[in-house]
Amino acid sequence: MTEVKKEPDLKLNKKLVEDSTTLSLRSLLKKCYQCARCSGVCQLSKVQKFTPSRIIQRILEGFEDEVLESGVLWDCLMCNSCLQKCPEDINFADIVRVARHKMVQTYEFEPDNYTAHKGVYLSISELMSKPKVQPKRNLDWIPKECKIAEKGDILYHVGCLPYFKFEFEGLDPIAINTVELLCKTESDPIVVLKDEYCCGHDVYWGRGNLEAFLRLAEKNIQNFERSGIKTIITTCSEGYRTFKIDYPKYFKDFEERFEVKHIIEYIYEKWKEGIIEFEASKKIKEDIRYSFHDPCRMSRFLPKENDIMEKVREIFYHLNKSGPQFNEMPHNRENSLCCGIGSWIGCNERSKALRYKRLLEAKKVGQMMVTSCPKCIMHFRCLQNDYEDIADLDILDFTEFIMNFVKVTTKEG
Repeated sequence: MTEVKKEPDLKLNKKLVEDSTTLSLRSLLKKCYQCARCSGVCQLSKVQKFTPSRIIQRILEGFEDEVLESGVLWDCLMCNSCLQKCPEDINFADIVRVARHKMVQTYEFEPDNYTAHKGVYLSISELMSKPKVQPKRNLDWIPKECKIAEKGDILYHVGCLPYFKFEFEGLDPIAINTVELLCKTESDPIVVLKDEYCCGHDVYWGRGNLEAFLRLAEKNIQNFERSGIKTIITTCSEGYRTFKIDYPKYFKDFEERFEVKHIIEYIYEKWKEGIIEFEASKKIKEDIRYSFHDPCRMSRFLPKENDIMEKVREIFYHLNKSGPQFNEMPHNRENSLCCGIGSWIGCNERSKALRYKRLLEAKKVGQMMVTSCPKCIMHFRCLQNDYEDIADLDILDFTEFIMNFVKVTTKEG
């Protein structure tokens, strides 16, 4: 790693940052009138004693310090199922994020016992946030026939995939398929950076480390500006949410300068524009039945007007005409079941029970499950090693699945 020069400060929403660190949890929860719908839909409550409405009640009664000191909020999945049913639109997951920041900063409550993989991946993100640290990524995975550049209009943010491969197999096709597709559809080389930083999602939600998140965001934005890009494409549902919602929230002009697209949206647009079409696959048989696992960050962490979950289904139903058959699981879209672990917090027997339930549901409707969250894929596949009855379910990333059907008819521009 090499030193980098300090860049000028960006247009940071300082009022929001101040509120995130100084407001009491009670002030954030004051609209709650204890209907307990959150507890009724809480996915974690199905496998352990965890009652959001009771936690909120304790905070409203003036026991915020006791709640924070107890560490109970490290257990929350932050899946946002509760927000879907809350009549007052109280974002409990975001309040838990603020609480985690307070637990670490005020009470020095480190989540060591809750952090998966001994905190390695969270530590990588926090290390990248340090002022003088600049990663140098290996790009030898880029297909030889694909040209990439350091400057251009479109950037593919690879995310943390390169770091996961040391512990998890089978994730390389996500980035490779994406770059291959972009090279075929775009006339100009796309931007893939050697000094790409983590988006900051995990330190933001997992540890509530707002300072590290903001430093990572500033580094990323400075990279984007130097590269001259206009569009950011991601294959990670967490990265998509972070760039689409959280960066504009803290950096006032981010949304004006950069358009954020998930690869699902990109493929959907190119299909509607006639740049790509879908044809029968030689690898995936027509009699295959498959489902789609909606990641939490796409199904419950985006504005209601965001229709990415409908776009992916429109693609799937179109494939029904000549390819494998898409079947919905009983729990889908905003009612999707959580994989049980977000931001590397809480990988334990209880979260495994949630994953097992989800894979049983997927197997009942097909032989294959497609999703668009690398963390979901990693943890679902890992669980398959423990249970024979779900071991034969194929689990694929959306890019790995859809590239079996994509035919590029013409280039953009």
